[in-house]
Amino acid sequence: MRGTAADEPVVSKARTKEFEEGYERLFGDHPPIRGKWVYDESTQTLVPVENYVSPPRALDAPVMVGRFYENTQATDGTDIGSRARHKAYMHDNGLTTVDDYKQTWQKAAEHRAEAQQGHLPDPKRREVLERRFWEINEGRKAR
Repeated sequence: MRGTAADEPVVSKARTKEFEEGYERLFGDHPPIRGKWVYDESTQTLVPVENYVSPPRALDAPVMVGRFYENTQATDGTDIGSRARHKAYMHDNGLTTVDDYKQTWQKAAEHRAEAQQGHLPDPKRREVLERRFWEINEGRKAR
């Protein structure tokens, strides 16, 4: 056993005869190359870390947080091209987004459904309807 558990420094395994034969079988007479490598998409090769140049923009980045604000304008032409500008514009103009009313609309829909089924009569609506029916009936009697 090798390594820190046996109070030895962590080093590579000893190069055995089996390792040498297997290495030659796989790689031929090329000597092992050590170091850190990065796959360069533009050259389609492995490049040493110190020689790697990252692309200027991550166009295909999997994380696109906030990118949908780029080049956006409000209906009055105001630039709202970032989350901060969008939030400030909404606050300054007393506006909000639709998702702020999600629960309100859901509760109103449930209330309407119950009222339509007769489970929950709306007192104001009932009063208005009764008054209108009374006016119509009184109008018929007057003729």
